[in-house]
Amino acid sequence: MGPNALRCATQVAILNANYMAKRLEDHYPIMFRNDNGFCAHEFILDTRVFPGTNIGVMDIAKRLQDYGFHGPTTSWPVVNTLMVEPTESEDKDELDRYCDA
Repeated sequence: MGPNALRCATQVAILNANYMAKRLEDHYPIMFRNDNGFCAHEFILDTRVFPGTNIGVMDIAKRLQDYGFHGPTTSWPVVNTLMVEPTESEDKDELDRYCDA
């Protein structure tokens, strides 16, 4: 991969992460956005928003696996959060399927 392709892949990964964060922001707080509301190539879902329930970060991660997704990073860098890192190779249908799961 040359410098132009690497730049393009990076831009698409950032675009994918921000698209997914926007889709999910009404359901989960998104942590560590910049002043303009954007994230980098990854974003962190705060899953501590379910107090009084038995739903935890591992329940959400395991449910994503039930839908065929690789389990996301859990509880790093913040306990009880999910780090979502969509890649540049995922198409919009797959990003939407993940968000819907």
